[in-house]
Amino acid sequence: MKKKIYGLTGMSGAGKTTVSNVFKRCGFEVINCDKVAREVTEKGTACLNEIAEKFGGVITPDGTLDRKKLGNIVFNDSKKLKILNDTIYPYITYRVIKQIENADNEYILLDAPTLFESGIDFICDGVVSVVCDREKSIERIMARDNITKEMAQSRLSSQYDKDFYIKQSLYAIENNGTQQELTDISEKTALQILRGI
Repeated sequence: MKKKIYGLTGMSGAGKTTVSNVFKRCGFEVINCDKVAREVTEKGTACLNEIAEKFGGVITPDGTLDRKKLGNIVFNDSKKLKILNDTIYPYITYRVIKQIENADNEYILLDAPTLFESGIDFICDGVVSVVCDREKSIERIMARDNITKEMAQSRLSSQYDKDFYIKQSLYAIENNGTQQELTDISEKTALQILRGI
């Protein structure tokens, strides 16, 4: 059985979680790449050892990754962030490919906020992006993460913009309305893919 792989990505605060849940309900097997990223950096993993070698002082006394400390190192330093990404993405990609191989389902959805940054879009048959107006995104990030407007803007400015996602995607889901509207369009999109429309 040839697997059909779709990547789900998009702007922060646009509603990827809702879309992912709808696709799952429609019959897709969902692989959560954020979860995989946590797994590859668990205590004792080769990836964690590599991060420790490159960044030093980011392992807690009990041998786990101090995410806050590592975040502080890479957050405002694009060179260090690139080093971290170049270290972690191959491990994530390898594990994701293994999960795809072991999946019983023909249709796979990679829930991957950093789909393009990681380069894993190369294995996808198509990309589904979730986008919204910038102001909507800022409002939602502030509410979700309980942070200031400035922090939300800063987070958004380090990501691709709406137009980039639309251009790179086979399907772009625009979410400026209600939760129900997002659910409806997500269901319609999932069923279009499943029916090969």
